[in-house]
Amino acid sequence: MKRHAYFLRTVPRIVIGLLVAVLLATGCASSGSKKKDDGKRKRTVLLTSSDDVRVGAEAAETVEADMGLLDDAELQAYVEAIGKKLLRGLPRRNFAYTFSIVDQMEPNAFALPGGHIYVSRGLLALINNVDELACVLGHEIIHSANRHSAQQQAVSRYQSPLSLPRSRAATLASYSRDMEREADTFGQRLCAAAGYDPMGLSTFLRSLDQRERLLIGAPRAPTFYDTHPGSRERASACSARAGELRWMREPGAADVRTVHLEQIDGMVIGDRPETGVFVDDLFIHPVLGFEMRFPKGWLLQNSNRAVGAMAPRREAAVYLTGDLPAGDLVEVADDFTKKAQEESPVDLVEKKRVRVGAIEAVRYGYEGGPIAAKVTFFPFAGATWRMVGIVPRAASDRYLGQILLSMRSFGPLTDEHRALVHVDRLRVVLARPEEDIVALGQRTQSILDPSANALLNGMLGNEVFKGGELMKVIRREE
Repeated sequence: MKRHAYFLRTVPRIVIGLLVAVLLATGCASSGSKKKDDGKRKRTVLLTSSDDVRVGAEAAETVEADMGLLDDAELQAYVEAIGKKLLRGLPRRNFAYTFSIVDQMEPNAFALPGGHIYVSRGLLALINNVDELACVLGHEIIHSANRHSAQQQAVSRYQSPLSLPRSRAATLASYSRDMEREADTFGQRLCAAAGYDPMGLSTFLRSLDQRERLLIGAPRAPTFYDTHPGSRERASACSARAGELRWMREPGAADVRTVHLEQIDGMVIGDRPETGVFVDDLFIHPVLGFEMRFPKGWLLQNSNRAVGAMAPRREAAVYLTGDLPAGDLVEVADDFTKKAQEESPVDLVEKKRVRVGAIEAVRYGYEGGPIAAKVTFFPFAGATWRMVGIVPRAASDRYLGQILLSMRSFGPLTDEHRALVHVDRLRVVLARPEEDIVALGQRTQSILDPSANALLNGMLGNEVFKGGELMKVIRREE
């Protein structure tokens, strides 16, 4: 939190659980007027390329506000140069394409309508060479060029925006299987035409598959809810296809691994201190000088706009955001409530003055259908902040105590907890002759275990180095 899927295609952990909370608090996002029209909400429909451009520009503003863009001009120029080179192979260019890096550690890439292409900081860290990055970008370019968002919209148009089954979440977060295959096929062709090795898509997908194995102990079995082929299946198909494509590297081109590693050397891994960091369930913001503890065992999420946690069963959540203007607390809270009620059937059931530590605050209670929410408004850092707790009304006894305890934990950052803040950085080092991944990690003081170190570098973990190989490690820097 500042002041605050492509290959995986997963919704960020907290998004599904907070969807109804967002509806309660601010209403559904809409590109049209917020006024009611005969009781019917207006819907943006992507019928033409012009619609893509308009809606994509609006969505890009939301991405920048919610996820944040990485402020690294050199890395941005690197990604942009590869993207523009790939565009030369498009037979028809309907959009003015842009390429940006979102400040997110989950390895992810996505395309918005109208040619807005994004890759995450975490994806750049996992990628091992220029070819892999080119294949990722090529895949996303095809999604945008072939207007897959418009086609997918037809699938989800008649689903209720308040329904939260896994099938709906998967539909909204993913393209169809055929669209993914199409983006793989033509994305690889774009790469080959631009002088990049199309095999990069297969090697990167295998890295993703290994990442799943590392995280959960085994590759995830495909389910009915998967809306695209699994990484292993796609990796095999892409490998076979790459073998059939003719391509040629530009004469004099630098080593593709060296070029990429030079670009990401020094990248912060994990939360950056200026956006706040988690130490277990304790959130620490050293710049704004506050701390807040979230319920133990809950799923944690720190985005550009909010920091929060979701219950393991994903039916309750608590989050903190500083998105309202400064002013009289009651007036700000009343105005917020009025806007929420214009958008959603929300009842105000509680309104009282409370304290957040030494800070005067007001707490409002809301109910909407099966959902109940507690929202505490308080002044901090030149704005009005909100602590939001949301629970199913039928299970409020199970979660409300933990949420209120979390809310009461907000307070000034102590010196003891400030000392817990550290920075983990990706560093590029040279392997020594006869060294293996275990010895390399020990010598370079990598915080990763050997399996993770091997995964980070796209290796199996049983390699013995000849000496001079460039390797990625993660070091902790106080």
